[in-house]
Amino acid sequence: MEQSDIQSTKKEHINQVSVENFSSVQSSSYSISYVKRSFDIIFSILVSPIALVIIFFVILVYPFFGGFSIFFSHKRVGLNGKDFNLHKIRTYKKNKISHLSVVDKDELEIVPVIGNFLRLSRIDELPQILNILKGEMSWIGPRPEQSMFVKDIVKKNPRYQSRHIVRPGITGLAQINNPDATFKEFEEKLKFDFEYICKSSPLLDFKIFLVSLRIIFRNFVK
Repeated sequence: MEQSDIQSTKKEHINQVSVENFSSVQSSSYSISYVKRSFDIIFSILVSPIALVIIFFVILVYPFFGGFSIFFSHKRVGLNGKDFNLHKIRTYKKNKISHLSVVDKDELEIVPVIGNFLRLSRIDELPQILNILKGEMSWIGPRPEQSMFVKDIVKKNPRYQSRHIVRPGITGLAQINNPDATFKEFEEKLKFDFEYICKSSPLLDFKIFLVSLRIIFRNFVK
């Protein structure tokens, strides 16, 4: 899919707004409902067999390119501002400066051959199904930020804490509108997080999910 197609889809589905438009951030009834939580659990159970097969093949080939430290976890801020351990497949070389404490991605070295594939396909995110089943995450929601960065961001903008009134997601409104944004661009992402929190619905979740799949597809055809 072409970049223009993705952009037109975003414009059709998403109303871009500024942070100032949300003077009082209140979550929609759906964003914290049992309906959303039930869908997360059911969908996670349904896709888990496929995810496990994919992860199994990754485990088989990964040591040839990135060694045996395949998975990693680190602190992210989740629902109600509580820290949790987010699980991922490692895509950066372990012998470089830890990517958990580096802001500039140019300082990182990707795992050869399979690292970029894991990131572009979002296979590196599959272990987060465990986070969803544990109730720490949702499929759709504001992307959880690293604890060390949240402390700095809140000092600059205390309203950032408002994004933690819902469960964080594997993908969300900010990710489909600005997938390459860094934590330094938190204001840009925050307006989309607030919009999602206030307007979330089953239909919006479905649209975000579809656009996320299209972005993954675009990564391999561009």
